[in-house]
Amino acid sequence: MIFMVAVVILGLVYSFTQDPSEKPGAYMPCTFYSAFSLYCPGCGDSRALHALTHGHILQAFDYNLLLPFAALILAWYYLVAITTLFFRRRVMWVPQTVPVWSAIVVGVVIVLFTVLRNIPGWPFTILAP
Repeated sequence: MIFMVAVVILGLVYSFTQDPSEKPGAYMPCTFYSAFSLYCPGCGDSRALHALTHGHILQAFDYNLLLPFAALILAWYYLVAITTLFFRRRVMWVPQTVPVWSAIVVGVVIVLFTVLRNIPGWPFTILAP
């Protein structure tokens, strides 16, 4: 668990210190975009995470609309795991199971987001990174 905490902290520190807009070589290029010249659902995540670590929430939404939501959910689950480890019991709410319908909704949202952000006309260009 301590290793997991260290990895997350190091990743956030790296994202905070390395601006992908100024140093594009500091991050891996998107393989999907390189191969097909289309935006994947993760395109813009590096810049969005960098913006989030600097507190620029609206700019993070501009780079990738889904990342701030995903980061919030992951941060909640991460906080639940850490508090459970420290207190040896769950002290924060988290659902015991994830309903199948919610996984289907998330999948549909990701597919729609990917398709819509690749349409070359307004208002869909707003979704592009």
